[in-house]
Amino acid sequence: MKRLLALTLSLAMTLSLAACSNTTSPNNSSSKSGSADQSGATSGTPTQTYNLVWGGTSSSSGYYALNVAVCDIINKYVDDVTVTLMETGGTVDDYKLMMANEASFGQTSDVNEYCLQNQIATYEGFGYTGARDLMFFVPQAYRFVVSRDSGIRTISDLQGKKYNAGLAGSSSEIESMNILGALGVEPDWYPASTSEAVDAIANRQINGFTKSGTTLSPDSTLTNLMSSVDIEILSFTDEEAAKVQEQYPYYGFRSVSCADYNLDYEINTYCSSLGFCVSEDLPEDVVYRIVKAIDEHLDEIRAAYPGIVENPLELTNSETSLSLIHPGVVKYMQEKGMTVNPDRIG
Repeated sequence: MKRLLALTLSLAMTLSLAACSNTTSPNNSSSKSGSADQSGATSGTPTQTYNLVWGGTSSSSGYYALNVAVCDIINKYVDDVTVTLMETGGTVDDYKLMMANEASFGQTSDVNEYCLQNQIATYEGFGYTGARDLMFFVPQAYRFVVSRDSGIRTISDLQGKKYNAGLAGSSSEIESMNILGALGVEPDWYPASTSEAVDAIANRQINGFTKSGTTLSPDSTLTNLMSSVDIEILSFTDEEAAKVQEQYPYYGFRSVSCADYNLDYEINTYCSSLGFCVSEDLPEDVVYRIVKAIDEHLDEIRAAYPGIVENPLELTNSETSLSLIHPGVVKYMQEKGMTVNPDRIG
């Protein structure tokens, strides 16, 4: 009887060890940004789960709703992937979080991605190049906005005037400073959050601010400001735009209507594509499933944030963009019949 019991226990231990040997190691190490856990499926095949942090922007930004909408899609439709949205100061903060392995995604633009990946301009010596394009949603314009009663009507009029360059720590802030700096225009800078800047304009503490926003619908921050202050939006002359591009050739300028803000003129201003980036360390199959879910549920995203283009994949794959795209996104693009420039596959 004892011999039979011993044989039975031995067989049970052997089967248990064999089952354990079939469990694979996680593709990425456990961290705040992307902890990968193993859980056995009913079929016996191990499943890897990802709990990821999404670096977004300030909750006072008009783009915050877009961050929320995209995160909701991932959480609803991508199996074994959960993202938690973190409120941040914007692109530069997001890159810092990604560099510290505390976030796997960030809000960015095609220009910021190119500069980061090539360690130039704002990101010279930054020490991190690992962000890759996920998807761009918004053709955006940088609007240099002032109160009408400030008397400011040209870019050069900003010299010495109290002015907010954009959300503190964001790409808008840095790029506004770069652009005005290239023209030798030095306002009296007023660092602040978006909501603080709006309040300061309304209370006549400062003259204006730079606000990036979609060209497809009114920016909610500006429409809210207009409820208490009459505004003007400044335009760059062709000569000023050319001078900026001498120093920053990847800063594109084009004509943008101001009709959404009850202004019957167009401005010449800096424009880029806004969207999201992902860590190059996130596996190709995971990013593929994420971008597929986003693309297949654009109607839900558009319901929460109307100001996105009809086809974000096409905007992401624009010939005017130079930044590297994550291979998981490229795989999905190619399945959709799109041709991707080999130089952009990261």
